[in-house]
Amino acid sequence: MKRIYISGPISGIDRAVYLANFAERERALRAQGFDVLNPTRLPPSRWLWIYKVLGYRLTLLYDLWHLLRCDGITMLDGWQHSRGARLEKATAEIFNIKEL
Repeated sequence: MKRIYISGPISGIDRAVYLANFAERERALRAQGFDVLNPTRLPPSRWLWIYKVLGYRLTLLYDLWHLLRCDGITMLDGWQHSRGARLEKATAEIFNIKEL
């Protein structure tokens, strides 16, 4: 596996908390030599005004497009309670993207 996508809960969680959760996993994966795609660093999550323009559905589609460019996916704690993370996991399974 080369490029790993991080998936986890975002909606309904304090911004500082989810950013820290994703950043921590990103650091750990990079330390293991992986190229990491952290969706919280993509424009809709990074600049909230873009998210407000795109909305939830288009932002999730944008994230899924990035997921499809990855070799693997890693799931953060609590992903089971997130609609978006569940969709990302299901998409990874359908497209044979391995879970790390």
